[in-house]
Amino acid sequence: MAETQEMDGLLADARSGRSAAMVILGEPGVGKSALLAHAAGVANAAGGMRVLRAAGVQSESELPFGALHQLLRPGLDRLGVLPEPQATALRGAFGLVPGGNRDRFLVGLAALSLLAELAGDGPLLCLVDDAHWLDRASADALLFAARRLDAEGVVLVFAARTGGFAGEGLPRRELGGLDRTASRALLDGHAPGLPQLVRDRVLAEAGGNPLALLELPAIAGRARTMTMEPLPLPHRISAAYLQQVAALPKRTRTFLLVAAAEESGDLAVTLRAAASLGVRPDAVEAAERAGLVAVGHLSVTFRHPLVRAAAYQGATSGERRAAHQALAEALVGEPSADRRAWHLAGAALAPDEGIAAGLARTAERARERLGYAAAAAAFERAATLTPDRRTRARRLIAAAESATDAGRPDAAAVLADEASRLGSDPLCAARLASVRAQIASERGELRAAHEILVAAAEPVAGFDVTLAASMLMEAIRFAWAVSVSDLVVHAAGRLGALPAPPGAWTGLLIRAGGALADLLTHQSEHALGPLAELVASARRAGSVAPEIRRFACGVALVVGDLDAAHEIASTLAQECRAGGAIRWLTAIQASLAVAQVQLDHFEEAAATSAESLRLVADTGQPHRVAHLSGLLAWIAAVRGDEERCRELADQALWHATVDGYQAGLLRAHGALAMLELGLGRFDAALEQWDSVPGGLLAHTYVVSWFAANEIEAAVRAGQQARAGELLARFAAWAHVLGQPAVHAEVHRCRALTGPAERAEGHYTEALRLLADGGRPFATARTRALYGEWLRRARRKTEARGQLRAALALFQQLDATPWADRARAELRAAGEAAAPGSDRPDRPDPASATGLLSLLTPQEAQVVRLAATGATNRDIAAQLFLSPRTISHHLYRAFPKLGVASRTELARLDLAGP
Repeated sequence: MAETQEMDGLLADARSGRSAAMVILGEPGVGKSALLAHAAGVANAAGGMRVLRAAGVQSESELPFGALHQLLRPGLDRLGVLPEPQATALRGAFGLVPGGNRDRFLVGLAALSLLAELAGDGPLLCLVDDAHWLDRASADALLFAARRLDAEGVVLVFAARTGGFAGEGLPRRELGGLDRTASRALLDGHAPGLPQLVRDRVLAEAGGNPLALLELPAIAGRARTMTMEPLPLPHRISAAYLQQVAALPKRTRTFLLVAAAEESGDLAVTLRAAASLGVRPDAVEAAERAGLVAVGHLSVTFRHPLVRAAAYQGATSGERRAAHQALAEALVGEPSADRRAWHLAGAALAPDEGIAAGLARTAERARERLGYAAAAAAFERAATLTPDRRTRARRLIAAAESATDAGRPDAAAVLADEASRLGSDPLCAARLASVRAQIASERGELRAAHEILVAAAEPVAGFDVTLAASMLMEAIRFAWAVSVSDLVVHAAGRLGALPAPPGAWTGLLIRAGGALADLLTHQSEHALGPLAELVASARRAGSVAPEIRRFACGVALVVGDLDAAHEIASTLAQECRAGGAIRWLTAIQASLAVAQVQLDHFEEAAATSAESLRLVADTGQPHRVAHLSGLLAWIAAVRGDEERCRELADQALWHATVDGYQAGLLRAHGALAMLELGLGRFDAALEQWDSVPGGLLAHTYVVSWFAANEIEAAVRAGQQARAGELLARFAAWAHVLGQPAVHAEVHRCRALTGPAERAEGHYTEALRLLADGGRPFATARTRALYGEWLRRARRKTEARGQLRAALALFQQLDATPWADRARAELRAAGEAAAPGSDRPDRPDPASATGLLSLLTPQEAQVVRLAATGATNRDIAAQLFLSPRTISHHLYRAFPKLGVASRTELARLDLAGP
């Protein structure tokens, strides 16, 4: 069949060093497990391929990382070779050490590294059956790893019921039933000699489902047990199992019920609990003879998950409670307090603080192990068993917080609503507000998130100024995302109005809030003092809380201190990589990419943005797509890649509209305007600016970034009045900021708009302010415009000098349309063969940008790090890939760069302009 052939192909690829992951979907009994068994058989027959297995179990779906531990347990002796943060994260997730990193995605990275390490001994096949019953923590970790498989020689296959396991980002294969001929062959081989009437009925009821073809004949001969109304196939199979269980003696049914309720398959615990309910050993043998379970020395295993479900659901609620109580008593003295807590909860008939407290402790342990979904379930169940109203509210809030951390905003919203109905103290109210704001942001409702935090901050300030300041700081971030000046000013003003506590950092933050509000309303240069103090302090002190340094990074962008913003963001990103704080990293890299673009580090910005887009998909933060796509669209615009620019801009516009990230609208239209400007379509560039919705931020770094482009487009389109009005606003803002690079942009614009006799002075002053070389694109544009002016003034020799310098920088930056214009100006200035005229579409291979432009963004990232002497393992830890994938990227990059070793790579100048 096609599915087995495809599986065989994946296994053959793995033996060649290529990795793959896929999800097999289908209804119960359609052959998913059989396909996994086929894969295991092929792997074993071929030799040299190791097979790891795991399976989801319904009753274990709230126990964090259970399935992941099951899969990786044979390789845990290799944990010592992983980077320490990853090894610690896995040990913490599996309960081998207390605590651990708070980022659940680091566990997925550690799983990837461990799989890659195991595959170093030979190709590796990982089979995960019944993935629809995986605990959420294991599913997240395995999917994170699966999406990053590349060149390790690992095949990771999930099998799940249709609709029960999303498997986002992985190839999916849906299994159908057998055709009529194959169904007859299977039925006749399994149950030969069936009467024709019974045979036809089984074939009709099975509908090609292999498991049904094997199971239904046992009861098909008793017509009275066959319903005349066809049910959905899974129900029919379940009904068949229910009938088999119901036909057994009561004590055998009790044993099956206890075994079904005991989630780990621990035979000793199951037998102790069953014995306390009057079950004798012969009942165990009867269940085994019936073919429903397999009993080993240490474990009891159900033949099929539906047998377990039938044994449990077929019992009365009283019988199920008795089974859980018996299991709880059987676990007294055992190390698994979590399992006992859940069984006690399963046995409870009424609220009980003792049981609730035990379950709450289970939830806390799950949180420590990053099992947020399990923690949410345990806190929620603990709340239902809590007699005291206030304690119940606190546990519901904890459940909502855990559900939010698990990426389940809808469940968190329900829990938060339930908690709010119980009333709460001020601290609980603040926690609820933070939960609701995070839920709103996950849904893309950023303005709502801002409003929730601002409204909640005032009552909090009465008892915890630091917490109130933190909430307002986050509110400002959300307001910035929706790009509404009034919201930023309002929240910043509220922050500045808080009473400053003795703590240095909170006081500094409060003063910066007031200064930010003043800066954005009055453009007062006096406001720069507190803001600069915050930025300088964050730049010096690595021990400052990350959220404060992240806020300081945003402030640095506002005041135009790009070097500080780049340094703070780079340091934070390195700390996130070293500590595995993957979810935090996406937000920090968004700021880092802005600084890189504004500093004209386009290759680095492209790599940062592309990596962040991948992480955004993994961590469930779609509202960041507009921002990152807009940045990539801008870079494509500079390079004249019209098709890619428009594709990325459309993506940014769509996400900005859907997810509420209004800054994405500005970035998208700004990128399209930049594209038109570079291609000489000036009216079209102005139309893009006219498309920007009103009310977006008007007095921020956005002005510094975009204003000069709009002014140039207006001048070239003959709209001098528009250019003059824009320049007046831009110059006023530049005066407040006092940043040399911003003043340089103003001088360039004055040269374009002012009297011709003053233009040269503005051009030379702009170049003086840019003389440190930190802004190559701005420098190249200034030289190009100055060269044009000199040519028109008939000073062709001087013009050629400026234009040559501009062209060299444009080529280094791969700014093709700008290089074409400079080349055309050079010819007009009398240069017969302008440099690069024979291959105008190629970057200068002698430059760092020219070399790196030959690579994919990820290859460029890997090469830059390898050139510093970092090992493959170090690079893998930083980029959240496996060491073998890093090796694969270098293998592909070396020929493109014309090198054969790391030694030769280190000799290349890859620092960039």
